[in-house]
Amino acid sequence: MMNETISSPNTIQDFLFQHRHNWTDYNVPFEDGRELEKLILSNKYKNVLEIGTSSGHSTIWLAKAVAKTGGKVITIEIAKGRFEKAKRNFEQAGVSHLIEMKFGDAMQIIPTLKETFDFVFSDATWSTQPAEGYTTFFKLCEPKLKIGGFYTMHNVTDGYGDDGRFFKYLEQLGTYKTSIINVSHNGISVSKKLKNINP
Repeated sequence: MMNETISSPNTIQDFLFQHRHNWTDYNVPFEDGRELEKLILSNKYKNVLEIGTSSGHSTIWLAKAVAKTGGKVITIEIAKGRFEKAKRNFEQAGVSHLIEMKFGDAMQIIPTLKETFDFVFSDATWSTQPAEGYTTFFKLCEPKLKIGGFYTMHNVTDGYGDDGRFFKYLEQLGTYKTSIINVSHNGISVSKKLKNINP
């Protein structure tokens, strides 16, 4: 039996503060992690999907939030080294029990997921995906996102994320309301699902 300490949110917060300047490998800044937590808590979201774990900084923030709402996080990472590093970070932070890790290509994994979600965080990097990849991720997730849920995406103001095609696509759909959070230079888009897409 694995001997893992189940942490309270305060202990998770201690871990995040102690390591706040040590994250590399495309992890989100501390300020953005805190915003993700606020979004989940303010809407009492429980079922969270993350595309792009990296070494787990944002995932720990998401797990900290669902520890309070009674939910769980499914996170997907394609790079083996980052996946293994994230696993160790989750164990140290005491959040492994809140996270289901999946290793592989999100474009192949997402269609296999049986769950529905009320919060999706897309943080896949531009360098590893085709130009239309951000819209493709959204199209895969959209049927699994509940009405009233948020589809969020990182790196929307720093030149590393979508080139504008994703937001044009959302505007054409007319079923989402989008805003941008600018607590860091990276930017987080928050798109609320207002209704289902007409068939």
